Amino acid sequence: MTRRFKLKIALLSLPAVIGFAVFYIIPFFRSIGYSFIGSVTKKEFVWFENYKEVLANKYFRMALKNTVIFSVVGVALIMLLSLALSIALVKLSKKVSFIKSFFVMPYVLPSASVVFFWQVFFDTGTYTALTEIEGLGGFFDVLPLYVIFLWKNIGINIILITSALTKIVPEIYEAAALDGAHGLRLHTKITLPLISPSLFFVGVLSFVNSLKIFKESYLYYNSNYPPDTAYMIQNYMNNHFYKLNYQNLSTAVVIFTLAMALVIFVWYKLENKMSEGTF
Repeated sequence: MTRRFKLKIALLSLPAVIGFAVFYIIPFFRSIGYSFIGSVTKKEFVWFENYKEVLANKYFRMALKNTVIFSVVGVALIMLLSLALSIALVKLSKKVSFIKSFFVMPYVLPSASVVFFWQVFFDTGTYTALTEIEGLGGFFDVLPLYVIFLWKNIGINIILITSALTKIVPEIYEAAALDGAHGLRLHTKITLPLISPSLFFVGVLSFVNSLKIFKESYLYYNSNYPPDTAYMIQNYMNNHFYKLNYQNLSTAVVIFTLAMALVIFVWYKLENKMSEGTF
């Protein structure tokens, strides 16, 4: 790669880098600064008082707990279903590329139409009665969000995982079968390590999409304050944005960003172990 070619790449990348810095990096560092002041107008340095206040806020803790539960359960379900359906799709169909085009449709459909469909689907007397059952009502309150998340995002996951599976050379499975590997062991020792980079990407994508459920949640419940079990961290941040409580909002953003970075770091380490066959 010549120096002239590298210069062209740098110049072509410059607009994207500038845009990313202006709209993401600089605002994030300003948010960190806001998290250490008493108010936006006075700008009095208060050390970690905002962090203590946010962490002590019962609604923040409830939103954080609900978001963690939703992300863990939602991502685990969508990863297992996507992997199982992708393996079945590769085995049962020779026209994979043709069938894959249908899976992307829910991902590109407008959220309003998707949510409207599921509102009609769940608008039944039986489901309403289930939401009123003591002890189980909380689960049925948030169930539509899980269904919408799975239905909307599983298609793109299947496309990505299927593409990775179709690139595995069949002779590898034949050699493993001769060595005595069959069934589940064949997939855990051969399939998963070979497609671990794609699984890592799909996992991160699913995790990010699980954090973007606020739009569907707002449209489905038609309120800034959904049922307690469906109250996510995005609801908390949005409500404080409307209240102009920027220091509280900025503090919540910093805490949540650090939590996201930790999750992705752990997921990255697991992906490395899986690709090395030591997981």
